[in-house]
Amino acid sequence: MSERIKSINYKNELEKNGVIAFVPIGNSMWPTLKNRAQTVIVERKTDRLKPFDVALYERGDGACVLHRVLEVLEGEYIICGDGQLNLERIKEEKVLAKMVGFYRKDKYIEVTDPKYIKSVEKWFKRKRYRWLKLKIFYLFNAVKRRLKKGQN
Repeated sequence: MSERIKSINYKNELEKNGVIAFVPIGNSMWPTLKNRAQTVIVERKTDRLKPFDVALYERGDGACVLHRVLEVLEGEYIICGDGQLNLERIKEEKVLAKMVGFYRKDKYIEVTDPKYIKSVEKWFKRKRYRWLKLKIFYLFNAVKRRLKKGQN
């Protein structure tokens, strides 16, 4: 997600085990992944990613981020969080892993599940709807933070 993930060294763990599980922080992958609400399973990247795969990659500042591949180019990807509108170009060598599934409450959802794939495609194909939902979501969160701040 867009906030820096600090708990483990993802590179080392992936090299050692090939797979890791963690709880992402932030809203950049909302509505698919909610802030601190799901455990995500990622596997070390072995092949090129495809559109709609979710990549764990390292930014220039060392932050590890979990965002969705929208376009595959020669030696790089166009990536965006489900809860964001800004696109990023990420070099192939910066991608560490690919999400293979996540737990939503007690249910494990594989990224190959047809219902999951359909919901992701729908979210990205309905651009105006997505833009409006994101604006409302972030406005609601801003109001909630201000109200909480006013109570302290």
